[in-house]
Amino acid sequence: MSKQDFYRQCYQVTGWVPAQSLTQRFSIGEICQIRNGRLQPLLNIGDAHLVENLMLSHEIPLHQNDWQLSQGAHQVLSEKIEDKIATGSQDVWTRQVIEFSGKQDFVFHALAPKARLLLNWNQIRDDLTLKLTQLHYSFRHVYVVTAVASAVEWGLAVAGEAGARLEMSSAVSDCNYFRLLSHPSAQSDRCTGMASFEVSRGEPAHFIQAKKLVMSDAMSDRYLQRVVENTEELSHEEVANWLQTDFFDQIRANELNLTTSMGFFSWVDVSLDDVELLTA
Repeated sequence: MSKQDFYRQCYQVTGWVPAQSLTQRFSIGEICQIRNGRLQPLLNIGDAHLVENLMLSHEIPLHQNDWQLSQGAHQVLSEKIEDKIATGSQDVWTRQVIEFSGKQDFVFHALAPKARLLLNWNQIRDDLTLKLTQLHYSFRHVYVVTAVASAVEWGLAVAGEAGARLEMSSAVSDCNYFRLLSHPSAQSDRCTGMASFEVSRGEPAHFIQAKKLVMSDAMSDRYLQRVVENTEELSHEEVANWLQTDFFDQIRANELNLTTSMGFFSWVDVSLDDVELLTA
């Protein structure tokens, strides 16, 4: 995937995971799984009436400086071009050339991003856990979208090889190559070695934050001890192999039920490990 480095840096700097197609919209409360390297929505906990009403925030502006990201990108030319149009006024464009040092190097800019947040996660968490793992479904690996962000004006350019070159122009008088990239008028005049060049064209870019269902620390310790202490039946090599498996695979049929399920599961924030699964 050509956008791996962009995904990593976006998450590390902003704390938000980009939609794999940046224009793909997500909603707070969506239940998702990662399949074949893609985050696939399955249902929405609000629409499915799995919990009481979701409490959502109003739109909150995000810190603008976090949304100017680049790696190995260098602006080597910026020049203004003024053309007289039929009415006699001046039409001002800025032409720029960006060169990239290596494959997957990129430049990204999102102007004035805003977010909406789920405000009552703690209130709905336990009820949701029971319904997703026992009462309505039997999920063991699932994500819940808890916040969404979007930006109406944005641009992303990703190099497909070392030495890639992007020649572009925007109908704005500005030498800031981030702003030139995200302006709605931005257009590619010539590309060499580029993997992708995307601009908003009126479609917002979307980003998410999410919680992931995991085995609780108490249960993880329990199954870890079971493997480590089972040296009579398992060789050292087999013990090492079991330690690399998913502990959910060790649950016996009579161990997980309505009474015990709350002790089995926990929720954690999406991490860089999850982002890596989306860029595999």
